[in-house]
Parts: sequence; C-alpha cells; structure tokens
Amino acid sequence: MIRSIEQYLESLRDGRVIYCLGERVADVTAHPILKRVIQNSAMDYYFTNDPVYRSLFIGKNEEGEEVHSLFLPPKRAEDLLRRREIFLTSWRTGGGTNLHCVGVDALEASRVAAGRMDRRLGTHYVERVEAYRRYLQKTDLGIIGAMTDVKGDRSLRPSKQQKHKDYYVRVVDRQKDGIIVRGAKMHISSTPGANEAIVMPCRAHGEEDKDYAVVFAVPLNAKGITLITMEPTMREEGEEALWDYPLSAVSGHLASECMIVFEDVFIPWERVFLCGEWEFSRDFTYLFAIFHRLFGVCRMTSELELLTGIGALMAEYNGIETYSHIRDKLAWLAMYTEAVDIIGKASCLYCEKEPDSDLVYPNIVYINTAKYLFADNYHQAMKLVHDICGGIVATIPTYRDWVNPETRPFLEKYLGGKASIPTEHRLRTIRLLKDLTHPHFQVGSIHGEGSLAAQRMFLYAGANWEKYRAAAKKAAGIPGWEEEPTYGPLPDYPSCIVHQFHPPEKS
Repeated sequence: MIRSIEQYLESLRDGRVIYCLGERVADVTAHPILKRVIQNSAMDYYFTNDPVYRSLFIGKNEEGEEVHSLFLPPKRAEDLLRRREIFLTSWRTGGGTNLHCVGVDALEASRVAAGRMDRRLGTHYVERVEAYRRYLQKTDLGIIGAMTDVKGDRSLRPSKQQKHKDYYVRVVDRQKDGIIVRGAKMHISSTPGANEAIVMPCRAHGEEDKDYAVVFAVPLNAKGITLITMEPTMREEGEEALWDYPLSAVSGHLASECMIVFEDVFIPWERVFLCGEWEFSRDFTYLFAIFHRLFGVCRMTSELELLTGIGALMAEYNGIETYSHIRDKLAWLAMYTEAVDIIGKASCLYCEKEPDSDLVYPNIVYINTAKYLFADNYHQAMKLVHDICGGIVATIPTYRDWVNPETRPFLEKYLGGKASIPTEHRLRTIRLLKDLTHPHFQVGSIHGEGSLAAQRMFLYAGANWEKYRAAAKKAAGIPGWEEEPTYGPLPDYPSCIVHQFHPPEKS
C-alpha cells in the first residue's frame, strides 16, 4: 500500500499523549511548531506519490504489491545503493526519510539478530519480524527506531541503579498474551510525525540485566506512552523564519526529537522480537548502528555539499575567489566532501553478507571510516568556511532589520560585497551559514549516529587484522602468512624468482 499525504496526516490524529513546550498538544498536524516537523516527515509520502520519484521510492514485495522501497529487505549491493540514493535525494531536497530511516534500520537489525537467535536458540523471532514487515508494507506507516535510554548513573548497570530501576526500558511483567514494559527513551528523532516505533537496547546486557534485553514494536498512541518534545531551535513562522533560519524553519530540527516515556505499556507477543535473551542485546545495538550509519553518511554528505557550497558562494560574494589561500581552503572542502561521499558509496558496493539470513549490510570498516572522517573533520570545515565568510556570520542583522525601511538602506549600502552580487543574496547566504553552524547542528554532526569513540570501536573490531599481520610477516620473512586469503596465494618473492638468476660465467 502507498498512502497519500492526506491519509498520513489523518493517521496522526490518533489521540496520542504528546507535549510541546509544557503544553499538551491536541493535534500535531495543526500545532504551530509541530506541524512543521510533520511537514518534513510528509515528504516521505510526497516522493512516493510523485511520478518523477516513484521508480526510486516504490518497489514490489514478494506478493507483487507496490510498497515503499525502504520496507523491502536489502539482499544485494544494489538494494543498499538504492537506499543510499533515497536518502541522498531526500536530504538534498530538504525533507523526508527521517520518518522511515531509523525505523527500517531497526527493522533490518531485528531481522538479522532474529536469524542468529533462531539458529542458535531454536526460537521463532524471524517469523514475528517478517510478519511485522508485511504489516508495514500493507499499512505504509511512519516508523521510527527508539534506542537511547536515559541511563541514570552511568557507572552502574541497569539493574543496579539506586534511585529506581527504570532508567533503561525493561520488562516488568510477562503475561500469557504479551509483556508489560516501563522506562524511557531519549533523543528519538521524528517522533511527532511517526505512527509506530521499534524499541531496542542501547547497550550489551549481562544475565543480571536480562529484563532490559527487550525489543518490540509499538504504536505511539498506545496506552501508557507519553511523548515530550525537545525545545524547538526557533519558533518564528513565515518569511521571517525562512530568512533568519533557512534550514531550521523547514527541517525536522524544530522539535523532532522526543523523550518517550513507557508507563506499564502492554506489548503483544507477536510484536516482541527479543525478551530476556541477554546474550543478543549487543547484536541488536551493533547491527542497528551498522545499518543506520548508511543513512547518517548520506545526511552528512548532503550537509557537506551545502557547507562547501556556502564557502564557494561567500568566496565569490566577498570577491576573494581567486586568492590562492582561499582556493586551498575550497579544495580541501571539496576533497573532504567527496571522500565522505565515495567511501559511503563503497560501503554499499562492498557490502557484507549476514550468514544467518539472506540480508546484506554496509561494509563495517568503510561505513565507519566515512562517519569518522566526517565527524573528526567537521569543525575544521566550519572553521574554513567561517574564515572565508568573515566575522559577520556571528553578527548578521535579522529579517526585521532588512524589512525596516529605516534600517534597510544602511544594510544595502554597507553590507554589500562584490558589485555584481545583490546585497540580499550575500545576507541570505550568511544567514544560512549562521543557521547551519548553530550549536545544534555542531553537536548533532559530531554525535549523531554514534560518537567518535564508537567509530573507533567499530573500526578496530571490523578491521582485517589477519591481512595486515600477514603483510608484515611476509615482508619480514616471518612464517604465518601463507594461509591468509589475500597474501597467502601470492608468490613468495624474492625466493620464487631468485633461482632464475645465475652469476655470469667467467670468461
């Protein structure tokens, strides 16, 4: 099924308990702040109903029904490349996929982890996950993933928390027809515009924490769920907002993230994908991160294209585009942007096959390299663009100053740059840079989809150390490289050829 935008909006008028700025919201589609979050999420339904994008955003399931492409399991490199193109198209447009991306990443992680559990434990979780996938395909619901727990005392494990035991979402009762869960999740993106969530652990658990080893799918209007949105980045509406905050005014950064509180929420067994199998908590967390970083790198690519473009525009608008040190900065920005993009693409081309299912996921080393490269260099990129732009990025006048007939002549006269460039274009570009490099974007760019430390952990765990050791052993003449798949088949140079050389005969 492919829903229309109207059907999507109507589905959000579901009686959910949601708060924004301390007030209960009756209708998220009509709320002055949240409606802009919904507008962003609605792009997922715009693309599927636009003839130009149908072939990309719509595929067919095993029954031959048209469904959103993201609800189809990735089984080949081509499937991951298609997801990548969906993510890039949406982010370059300015909205969309936030609604589905985290949810489908949680869905695929659940499917892969379920296969591992079924094979090793004799469970039947794959049937549940695939039944839920078919449900999503037939209903075209907006689905998010909810992973990050509020954590409490970070030095203590979930079951050892002292104030209370609900800092991590846990099972408090097991019944014949389902489970009862309690706890809270934090920083959950696109929640106001979603219909359902897949909830999963944010860490590995030991046996003493088995009640916290739980994964389930739940409607966001379920009894016992309360949603509390983050403080909006900005609150203005209309032309003023679009001038002063050209990104924030139209993106999901307004009040997209939510705290989701579960107060004794009932989950039927058919929607439970992990319950007490603590040994597999890590699998869910780890696999989600791998799938989700493909989306993250696509988001980062579009953001770097934007930041690099601002740098190029400001160099031109300030009349300094031919200076060698400016070109050096722009060349670095272009290199940085393209490197993140191409390594992200390579993670799809050289994807990894999951032994316990027919699914593939992005190459672990490549996708984490792309994410780390982005996050570790982002402040350097901002510094370069700020340098090209100048200090005005911190002191740029507002829309109200621009439209005030008493102040606009001064802005027109004194804040211009290159003679061929309208002052308004220069000011709009500077406002865009100010909005893009606002603290929210800075923090999100470094910590979104995992911290720098998380990338180092993935890179170390996923690196082919046997190949690297074999390279060193072969060069040093140390035995032990002969069985390694890459270096083992190579000729044992120089011994393989030295016998062909003989000292010249004396005359």
